[in-house]
Amino acid sequence: MSAAKEISQEIQPNMAADRLAGVEKMLNGEKVKLPDDVLANAVRGIKNIKEKLEKRLPVHESDFDFWEEVKEAVKIGLGYNEAMENLKGGNLYNPENPVKGDKKAPTLEEVINTLQSKLTMEQKEVIAQMKNPVLLVKPITAWKRFAENLNSATKIGYNGRGSEWTENEKEAKITDKITGWEIGFAEGEQELEGKPGILGDLITEWQNGLQSKKGAKLVTNNEYMLLMARSIKKGTPIDKTNRSILKGEGRDNLIGKDRRVSYGRWAGDGPYFADYSPVSHFVNARFRVAVMVKI
Repeated sequence: MSAAKEISQEIQPNMAADRLAGVEKMLNGEKVKLPDDVLANAVRGIKNIKEKLEKRLPVHESDFDFWEEVKEAVKIGLGYNEAMENLKGGNLYNPENPVKGDKKAPTLEEVINTLQSKLTMEQKEVIAQMKNPVLLVKPITAWKRFAENLNSATKIGYNGRGSEWTENEKEAKITDKITGWEIGFAEGEQELEGKPGILGDLITEWQNGLQSKKGAKLVTNNEYMLLMARSIKKGTPIDKTNRSILKGEGRDNLIGKDRRVSYGRWAGDGPYFADYSPVSHFVNARFRVAVMVKI
């Protein structure tokens, strides 16, 4: 950073002290257990600012860079317990009643460290632009386990695209055991704005768009079931008015072998999954974004 820019970003001593007090208050009041390396970085940052203030040296915005890391870790931590609780329905994953052969879920510390180290700046920009970013801790396993989890929230039977999803999983070698985990953020807004047009053209436009180039993708059917289960428990099911285009778990593209595109929605008294023809169907398409990484 140039000297001129450093000077222009200098913070007055009283403002720096107030800001520092806010940082310390939040750290002391947070119930989220942050990883040791995040805390160590925060301690170093606070010490550096205090020493500058004591010596009457200028404090700059860059001295508070550690604070973004702390806030990010706290945001992840606050969503972790809810994400894990959301898995317990239908015994999708319950640490108190584990299924033999399942890989253990990542700890909060592992989730924070993985997201902070693996997410790119562009992916973080996508997450920051979500209207309601929801932390997902997603097991890699068969869709039927997600459906059972969703059924436990709705109290009604599953209604959906099972045959196609099963075929996708066979190709991707996804089994009924939890073989790994993915973590990240998905758009949890109840209703999304759409764009009218021929679905195939809209999909191509989205895939060539800025969000996709920044490392975002559309939610998979399993991620959507997690979002739907969460929203039902809160009393505000997603897509009661509209519907979201889904990417089949284990598939790279959105269009299946049957040349159809899946979608999910709330219909009447429960979740509903069906499909469109991307070639001929004129729709008001909703693209629900997710940014996920493997752990």
